[in-house]
Amino acid sequence: MKNRMKTFWALLKLEFWEHKGSFFKTPIIIGVVLVVMALLSYFTTDRIVLDVSGGDNLQLAIGSLQQVSDDKINFALDVLMLMTGSLYHFILFIVVFFFLLGSLYDDRKDGSILFYKSLPVSDTQTVLSKIITAILVAPVSFVFGLVVSHLLMFIVISLILLINGLNPFTILWSNVSFIENWGAFMVGCLVQALWALPLYGWLLFASSVAKRRPFLLAVFAPLMAGFIWYWYNALVNLNLFKFGFFQTIGMLFAKATTPFATGIGHNDFENVDFDPTEHTSGEVIHNMLNGLMQIELLYGLLFATVTIGLAIYIRRYRNTV
Repeated sequence: MKNRMKTFWALLKLEFWEHKGSFFKTPIIIGVVLVVMALLSYFTTDRIVLDVSGGDNLQLAIGSLQQVSDDKINFALDVLMLMTGSLYHFILFIVVFFFLLGSLYDDRKDGSILFYKSLPVSDTQTVLSKIITAILVAPVSFVFGLVVSHLLMFIVISLILLINGLNPFTILWSNVSFIENWGAFMVGCLVQALWALPLYGWLLFASSVAKRRPFLLAVFAPLMAGFIWYWYNALVNLNLFKFGFFQTIGMLFAKATTPFATGIGHNDFENVDFDPTEHTSGEVIHNMLNGLMQIELLYGLLFATVTIGLAIYIRRYRNTV
């Protein structure tokens, strides 16, 4: 058992180092871009405008921040951190999507699968290491990147405040809810992984079975199946599941890309509206955890179990493209 754990840990480290650019450098680059945008905003405008809901906005002029209440500053910082966190969740989904899409296909394409087969590593361990990398290793890297990005951003904002003769400790640092917002992001990574697991399983299956261009199988095959299913129901006037099927798929995709889109049901998926005035960090965590109680999550986990099992089986008998 101990040797298996060491082997599995070695596989996780191997996956990280092989994709270090995607898992480690990408979130850092996003942080640098956000810092540059903050500097450009300062040099091109004299006030910060945050859209909060329904066309309303919160305007904070740097020169008058001393007259702004701590509640408004705290709220603005919460909105800023949640917005950047949502961006990181979306980029994380894109990175993991393409990582899993090529994970098993690339091993067969470049012949490295023969190297894995020569090691005392089972196909089950290899496939599971890739899915664990997607739901654990990559999110941990993005959490680290988000923390670094926020700190760099607030350091730059502190320098801007100092240049304008303001105290960054009383205006900025004392009003930042680091633990709550970073906690919301970490919980969001867990929720995102659970909702995205059926898609991750499908990507592994497509990567294991495709002889060429796994993207076509992973994306266009479900689209074609959904298109045929929709028109079949439309032609025979079977309204049962006609719209519920697509709303379920849409809900899974929405929560996989950004788990902050919580509380989405069959009847209100089209009316999703993220309102920061009602989504402080604590409420966001509460809503995300409540979203785990939906039955669609169980369906997704069952589908993921089947597809991951098929990917393990296929990898066992397919060594080339």
